[in-house]
Amino acid sequence: MKRDRISKKVNKRVILASESPSRKNILKSSGIDFTSIASGVNEDEIKEVFKGSPKELALALAEAKSTSVSKIIRSALVIGADQVLSFKGKPFSKPGSLKQAKENLLLFKGEKHTLESATTIACDGKIVWRHQDSPCLTMRKFSNKFLNLYLKKAGKNTLLSSGGYSIEKEGSQLFSKIEGEFFSIIGLPLVPLLEKLRKLKAKGVDE
Repeated sequence: MKRDRISKKVNKRVILASESPSRKNILKSSGIDFTSIASGVNEDEIKEVFKGSPKELALALAEAKSTSVSKIIRSALVIGADQVLSFKGKPFSKPGSLKQAKENLLLFKGEKHTLESATTIACDGKIVWRHQDSPCLTMRKFSNKFLNLYLKKAGKNTLLSSGGYSIEKEGSQLFSKIEGEFFSIIGLPLVPLLEKLRKLKAKGVDE
């Protein structure tokens, strides 16, 4: 009985500081027991004043999200994550309209871009883990007919990601080559994240 009580004190609750459908689905599919809470971080304010690279921006956003929730729920392990699309060194945010999504996709057509992906874990208001990936994706030279059909079918889902696509859905047809870890591309580096959660004795993560 004593050993069980100690175990319960050690195991920490897992919180995802995001309402992203993709990130929630990744954690759900892995069987993790977690709670999803919006971070409340104003990403636009951070982006307006940030002077670093797209890779550094992704990390700054992920850290802001995890620490924001961790300062309120201090005993939990809070996961923060973000992606910044980098094209020729320039960061691209989520398109604000279908028209902008189309313009961006035409810009990326036949070219390579990088998804600067950052994931952090915070506990007691401090970052305890950082992880970064930079998957490289090459868009094929698709026709205007295909692009119009894609935008019509995907609809407002194109506004949910910085690239204007969900690669696990219709957006996969936009590409000719993908280099990088699949889970990182769709939102979270699942394998290294699980490994760290095990080391941190997260609740609901099997050792």
